[in-house]
Amino acid sequence: MFLKPPKASTDPCVRSLLQKAARRGYTGIVKGAVRRLDMNGDKTWLRSRAVVITFEECWPLAASLSIERDISSKLSSILNVTRSEKVKDAAGLGALAHALSEGDRSTERFVPDIRLLKFVAEALKRPPAFFDWAFGQAKDEFSKTVVSTAKKYLPVATWQWDKACILAGALLAISGERPQITDYETPTVEFPFWIALDKHTPIGKIALSDIAKEIGSSYRQLIWASFYCESTSSSYLKASPWWDAEKSWRLNRAGMTLDDTEKLWSRASPLVRARVEPEAKMLKGLVDELPIVREITTPSML
Repeated sequence: MFLKPPKASTDPCVRSLLQKAARRGYTGIVKGAVRRLDMNGDKTWLRSRAVVITFEECWPLAASLSIERDISSKLSSILNVTRSEKVKDAAGLGALAHALSEGDRSTERFVPDIRLLKFVAEALKRPPAFFDWAFGQAKDEFSKTVVSTAKKYLPVATWQWDKACILAGALLAISGERPQITDYETPTVEFPFWIALDKHTPIGKIALSDIAKEIGSSYRQLIWASFYCESTSSSYLKASPWWDAEKSWRLNRAGMTLDDTEKLWSRASPLVRARVEPEAKMLKGLVDELPIVREITTPSML
């Protein structure tokens, strides 16, 4: 199965590539992916994803988040995340709280603070009440701005787990010390395009399913090994205890420890890479040498 130049309004492989490149700090690939998605007509998704990427990968940058209809503001927001140190606590807290809101109380055994977990789970049910309370708790300009940004952009999130992540970012802003974020240069090693072809893409699902059978693994365990060992890998990740808690909880549900997961992915990853390498080369061609939109510099509040 080979990638074709995108004709429809969306391309799951380029979408997947965008977030993987942002996590690993590859600004050039982010620019190419944003441009390709914009050319495909994926404008609404890009707006939503720029918000979610900010809260998922580095929630403190929500203090400077500003998304307009133009492509430049979307690109600038994602590039701010791409260049920055990553803080994934909102992603971890949001995912755990969403699971709790769905009735999974096993999350409570893994979390650093059960009170915050329950706050976000409840906020999912009553966002207006949460924001009324959160504004009263915000004591400085940073926390007030993050809460305001979360309220403004919550409606653009499509999925409940994305909404939980945004709500988690607002709660973290009023609940602890403000993380200091460092910017970094783009890594010099070549980006591994094959990692974008994971469980979020049709090609990746087929490859992972085939490889799971080949090595005698369950598909469920292999997709989570791929997800935590490769897909969510971030350059310059700060300590993120809520992200660590989410990972431990998810792997426990899949019947694995972190050591089990790393061993499984060590066996499987060369096979997955070989399986999707032709499509990975074509994906690279989709985002190479595209005209680059002008980036708007957004003043940082950090």
